[in-house]
Amino acid sequence: MIHLQNICFEIEKFCDVKLTSSEHVDTRPSRIARDNEDVAKLSQWLSEPNPFPKIDVIMSIDLGIVEGNEVNCHLSEQIGRDMISKMMGKKFENVKFKRKGKVVTLASINSSVKICNFSIVVDPHILFHRLYIAKQSDNDLKAFFKFELSPFPILLFTGESMRKRTKSSLYTSFSPVTEDVKPEGSQYVVVDGNHLLHKIVWRQQATFGAIADRYVQYLNNKYGQDIAVIFYGFPDDDKKSTKNCERLRRAAHFSSDVMFHEETVLQYTKEKLLANECNEKRFIELLKKALQKANICVQQAVEDADPMIVNTAISVALQYDYVRVVGEDIDLLVLLTALASAHSNVFFPKVWKRENAR
Repeated sequence: MIHLQNICFEIEKFCDVKLTSSEHVDTRPSRIARDNEDVAKLSQWLSEPNPFPKIDVIMSIDLGIVEGNEVNCHLSEQIGRDMISKMMGKKFENVKFKRKGKVVTLASINSSVKICNFSIVVDPHILFHRLYIAKQSDNDLKAFFKFELSPFPILLFTGESMRKRTKSSLYTSFSPVTEDVKPEGSQYVVVDGNHLLHKIVWRQQATFGAIADRYVQYLNNKYGQDIAVIFYGFPDDDKKSTKNCERLRRAAHFSSDVMFHEETVLQYTKEKLLANECNEKRFIELLKKALQKANICVQQAVEDADPMIVNTAISVALQYDYVRVVGEDIDLLVLLTALASAHSNVFFPKVWKRENAR
């Protein structure tokens, strides 16, 4: 840096251009106010999540993305020293480095493909530009596009699993009830916990206890006391889980582990917080306690909650005049069609997403 300063001074002297000011840009009131705000935000962020959890893998502090043993960017200095030591005493033309000896970052893992057992970082924009420059005619371009230019069928798969299907289109295969169904007599409501989690809008700067109370208030005002809320579970062996692909999709929007309790003030959006499975488990436990305190029946399945939701509705069908299953998953309708066809008092009303409680 000292040498650069001398060069800058000589250029100013040669051009006869020189400007000095006693007021530094960082001493202005606007910059000081902004710095104070940034420090407050950073301090508040560090007070909520644990940016340095005790784990044995490399993790992005902000996004929470976790990768395997192939990431070695934390050893970049040692890798660099080893490469320099291998160069000592050799001619430049004889210096060669192996691909496996390079530094691997989180970003390169997320944007790489395997070709002949080698992981190669691919930038789609650079690939497109090189193809466009390399082509001599439209016939060359046709020859390029004879190849899929993808390591897997992109119409069926993503880089990790099968593409998420649009299950809601299956609704068109069912004929809705044409007559107006007005529940009379006793009524029981079975609520899908996953649907409930995303039904309430979380207000910023509210405590988690206040957010849980809003769920209780929403259920009491909407459905009364004869209700059951059923959450899905988190199996220990998630690699064999039917929800494994869905969890992989959520990992693309991962967030850090956040240690919170009833008095903790919300600093994240609901979507970002619940994208982390540990945070979701923690919030479901907090919400279950709030619901049980309000004498609301709460259950949690071992894994997929859909069979338990349907079986719960069937089990109370003989005790109530009207049983309603509340949720958005088309799997509920499929299971009800197969298992509850003999119960004419069990209904599955279609829920509109715009009806979120604020």
